Amino acid sequence: MTSAPAPHRPAGLDALLDHITAQLDPEQPPAADWVADVRAALAFNAAEPDTALATLRDVLLDDAPRTPEQALAAAYVLLAAHTRNLAALAKQHADDYRAEHGVTRSTRGSITGMRSVHRMLDKHAARLDERAQR
Repeated sequence: MTSAPAPHRPAGLDALLDHITAQLDPEQPPAADWVADVRAALAFNAAEPDTALATLRDVLLDDAPRTPEQALAAAYVLLAAHTRNLAALAKQHADDYRAEHGVTRSTRGSITGMRSVHRMLDKHAARLDERAQR
């Protein structure tokens, strides 16, 4: 049974909206919206000491049903954020080591290696982000 059309809408629009509403599965939000929600949660938790962990907490507490594809996309986004945190730690460690010990023949290899780890982690985070978009 359909309700009477709203006075501000034509009768055809109400019928169309009823038809579309009947076709939608209210339990399954679009995957793109879910990834956008996870990214928004990361931005919201930016002030937290571990952004990825705080966002993972929020995602796990969200009781909305998700598809396996949505869960995988969220996992890629969160792993990319965590990998970026690790890359920042590696860069900070290299900078601190350089500030403490300077650049000499004996420290150059260590500093170069630490910076290499930083770049490798950044590249890995970018690949994880790309996989979340698929």
